[in-house]
Amino acid sequence: MNSIQPEEIREKILIISPTVPRPDMNSGDVRLFAMLGILAKKYELYFFAKGVGAGDSGHIAALEQLGIKVFIEELSLKRLLRNEIFKLAILEFYMIAEYYLDRIRILQPECRVVIDSVDVHFLRLKLKHELSGAPEDNEEYLSTRERELAMYRGADAVITVTADDAASLRTVDPKINCEIVSNIHQICLCDDPFIPDTLIFVGGFLHEPNVDAMLHFCEDILPLIRQRKPEITLTIVGSNPPPRIRSLANDYITVTGYVPETTPYLHRSHISIAPLRFGAGMKGKIGEAMAHGVPVVSTPVGVQGMGLTNGKNILVAESPQAFANAVIELLENPHLHADIRRNAVQTIEERYTSAQVGQSMLDAVERISRIPAKKMKIREKLAFMNGYINRRIRTGLSACRTQ
Repeated sequence: MNSIQPEEIREKILIISPTVPRPDMNSGDVRLFAMLGILAKKYELYFFAKGVGAGDSGHIAALEQLGIKVFIEELSLKRLLRNEIFKLAILEFYMIAEYYLDRIRILQPECRVVIDSVDVHFLRLKLKHELSGAPEDNEEYLSTRERELAMYRGADAVITVTADDAASLRTVDPKINCEIVSNIHQICLCDDPFIPDTLIFVGGFLHEPNVDAMLHFCEDILPLIRQRKPEITLTIVGSNPPPRIRSLANDYITVTGYVPETTPYLHRSHISIAPLRFGAGMKGKIGEAMAHGVPVVSTPVGVQGMGLTNGKNILVAESPQAFANAVIELLENPHLHADIRRNAVQTIEERYTSAQVGQSMLDAVERISRIPAKKMKIREKLAFMNGYINRRIRTGLSACRTQ
């Protein structure tokens, strides 16, 4: 007689993020959604979103189809932490950690707290200041550096997207425990031919480096290309384009705004461009284009941490004239175009698919789980409780005034 086997008890992981992942909006959420899918195969996942938008019902349903329990801000996180025991908590971005890290330490002291940096913000802002020289950019860089490092030092581990980001953090503080989880891409090729002399840029425009990249390209680089290739066209694909980006549209530049799928646009494009002048982390737009078989021309900033080789699986150029020359060379040399395309796809297959990244991420989770969780000092607990009580008093007084 067959005995009834008890249901497997899976360890639990809590993920806290500003929003539910929106893979159709930005590359960071493509990575997050892929990470959740990998983790959900082994662990019981609880996803807590600090905010939910009007169009997020489909994104929530996609998580639930993976077996993930989704909670939104109306739920008391305190109740969740008291009712469930978590192996670890993954906090998306240092700003989320600023609010939740101490709360988790107090309510569930044995839970390891991990911050997924997505990109190291102060490194991006440092490059921005070096580009602009503006005092306010330096102030933003220094302020962010102080806040960000404070959170990373308080966490049990920090996930970076590249080894370069991890090395930068360890240089600042060797005690910061870093694990690397890169972007994750799916190979998506098409047999239909691309449209000759077409360029594409993909990027969400709530991310400042993308705004700067397109203004720089259209003002300083595209005119140089059009001197040789007057028939060239550019499609700018990405959500939330500000007026400065929308105003770029003309007879040879198309600004699409949000599109539900980038794949059709990529497959009909001759070349993808990534003329980024500042940034950090790994650029999803480059990996996505490579996975779709679209050769990329990028700046050195764009290829940070990807281990790509100029002339083999990408073309890299920095000055406007050099960037224009690289684009023209790729447009006019079909053999180079074919070589870059083939090698780019091979690079993604070898390094950045879920099969390649997934196991290393699961191994990282296990390594983090074996280290003792950091403990709050008495003075840290007292400071937190004092701040918490003061906030509750202020909230109560504010509510009384509005009655």
